[in-house]
Amino acid sequence: MNFIAKISFTVWCVVWMTTTSMSQKFNVSIEINNYENDTLIVGNYFGEKQLVKDTLFSKGKGKFLWTDTIQPSQGVYLLLFKPSNNFIQFMVPQTESKFALICNYEDLTDVKFKGSKDNNLFYDYMDFLKGKRVLADTLRSKIERAKKQNNTDKESQNALDKLDQDVKKYQQEIIIKNPTSLTALLLKGNTEIDVPEFADLPVDSSKIRRYYYYKRHYFDNIDMNHPALIRTPFIHQKIDYYINKVSNQQPDSLMKTIDIVLGMLENNPEAYRYYLADLLNKYAAMKIVGHDALFIHMVDNYYRKGKASWISEENLKIMGDNADDMKPILIGKKMPDITTYKEDGTPVRLYDINAPWTVVVFWAPDCGHCKKIMPDVVNFYKKNKDKGVQMLGICTKGGEKTNTCWPAVKEKGMEDFINTADEYGRYNLKVKIKSTPKIFILDENKEIIIKDIPGEEIDRIFNEILQFEETKRLPKE
Repeated sequence: MNFIAKISFTVWCVVWMTTTSMSQKFNVSIEINNYENDTLIVGNYFGEKQLVKDTLFSKGKGKFLWTDTIQPSQGVYLLLFKPSNNFIQFMVPQTESKFALICNYEDLTDVKFKGSKDNNLFYDYMDFLKGKRVLADTLRSKIERAKKQNNTDKESQNALDKLDQDVKKYQQEIIIKNPTSLTALLLKGNTEIDVPEFADLPVDSSKIRRYYYYKRHYFDNIDMNHPALIRTPFIHQKIDYYINKVSNQQPDSLMKTIDIVLGMLENNPEAYRYYLADLLNKYAAMKIVGHDALFIHMVDNYYRKGKASWISEENLKIMGDNADDMKPILIGKKMPDITTYKEDGTPVRLYDINAPWTVVVFWAPDCGHCKKIMPDVVNFYKKNKDKGVQMLGICTKGGEKTNTCWPAVKEKGMEDFINTADEYGRYNLKVKIKSTPKIFILDENKEIIIKDIPGEEIDRIFNEILQFEETKRLPKE
């Protein structure tokens, strides 16, 4: 190699090494003692999910390297071991781009870090808890033994209370001294709020005040604007509990709850996008009667108002059309006044049916589930027609297939119903029926009291409605 060539080669090596070094902005060296597998999975929390971030292959027995050209989004990450699928958690703070992780596969509580203040902080706390947990378990056992003997172990209870205070003090020290750390975000986010006793109020009033205080301050300890929030293991559980347990489950109340949660996440783009889509999809599935109102609320107040800029026009239209189809048949609304026709062509107008209760059943002769539930529906009518129930059966087959409705009425034992159909499907202009069977219970004003109920549950649900209505009529004390 001549002199010029040597210089060129040297320069190329320097440039390549410099470029490679610069391209690897993020670097975590991982050493796992007693780990034989050559593969390691890096993942991260993302709301309810755990996503795979990278797959690492060994650089030597138990040695791995996770590098990236950009700093990964901050949050809590996982190392998943194969083939056991055991894992450990670690932090990726925004300010730490190079550190080392050392752990023992045979004891996954034995984790050490070099160059990561946040991870050392978290695992020091975990070690502290591990030491306290043994003592706490011992004290609880003593307290339980005393209870079984109808005694009180005050000494053990006092020691347990002191232990609890020590843990809380340790947590607070971490939060105060390291307020911007991910460890502080986790610890504070998992700290329950202190609810006043309101001891000066009567017991029932105190409970109500405590509930509303808890609901109002539920998120006080959670930084809902933190970019790492969506990549923590606690946030989904917290939000899910607030929506499904803390809040009243009536649709009107849930709408307000959803607005509160999404309102607090508006300045946290990733978390906001995740929960807007997550909640929409859950309510679109409509697994709970009445929750279609929540789907409509989200479509009208978020997607149609441009608060989901990532959604395509095509999907927005599909979503909007579905919401519009649902609106006329929401619980609490009057059923649209539709007209269908008997076998001889006699029109039957829904609003002309004069009965305290009208049960409308949309069905089809070739619907397997209709065949399964119809005996229950028929028996329900036999048991409850004397209570003011009138049954309107609407066969959904149109065109030439309308003629298949009438033999099926006899096959299913539905002769006592008001049986109708419409070969032109004109009722679909007012009531979109996309699947069968679909059952509505209407009151005397044709208001939808309940819908989408299982045929096998119709008798029980109807009689619960009767009991509720009777309760409302009782004189108040």
